[in-house]
Parts: sequence; C-alpha cells; structure tokens
Amino acid sequence: MQCYSASLRRFLMCDDAPTKWGVLWRGIKGVCPNCGRGRLFSRFITQHEMCSECGEDFSDIRADDAPPWLTIFITGHLVVPLIVEFARHDVFAQSIETAIVIGVALVSVYLILPRAKGLFIAAIWWQSKR
Repeated sequence: MQCYSASLRRFLMCDDAPTKWGVLWRGIKGVCPNCGRGRLFSRFITQHEMCSECGEDFSDIRADDAPPWLTIFITGHLVVPLIVEFARHDVFAQSIETAIVIGVALVSVYLILPRAKGLFIAAIWWQSKR
C-alpha cells in the first residue's frame, strides 16, 4: 500500500505506510526504516540491534561490503577529476594539492559512509519485509 500526498516530502515520510523511497530516505538519514524515529547507529557506523522506538529487529541485517564499495565509488568520482585538474594545471604547490585531495577524500568518506550503510540497511530491510 502506498501513501500519496501533494508534496514529495510527505510522500517520502508517510508514517502509516512507508513507501520504498521513504524507507530508503530514512536509511540515508540514519533512522529506523520502519518507524522513522529510532536511530540506526549507536556510534559512527555501529549498528543498533533493534529500534529503540518501535522495537524492529536489525540483528539479522548486515550491510557488509556494500557501503564501503559505494563510498569508494562516489569518493573516486569526486577525487579523480580533482587530481586530473591539478595534473593539467599547476595551480598550487604539489604539497598543497596533495593536502586538498586528501582532505576532500577524508571528508567525503566521513560524510558518505554512514549514509551508504543506512541506505543498504534500509534496502535489505525493505526486501525482507516484502
């Protein structure tokens, strides 16, 4: 059963019957794909065994290698053009260019990895509930 509304936000965050996209969005936000209120992670990417709000069990869901793969894929697409641009044009000193590339890579991994893990946990949860 899908929940339709006038706005996209309400479509994604429909509480009574979450849609596939709503469930995935909840995973990206790091909240329970079932209720949308409980936290998925206790620390950076340490997964809770169950939702503190609705009691949904996540102990059987393991995202394993998919979140790091997606993180490396996205980070590579951000960093490689930067490296190519720095190689073609000597804008900064090499040490500054290296620091920029490492900084961009670290920040992107820090921002993408928990969201990727939440996305895959929500996708696995959605598939198991169907």
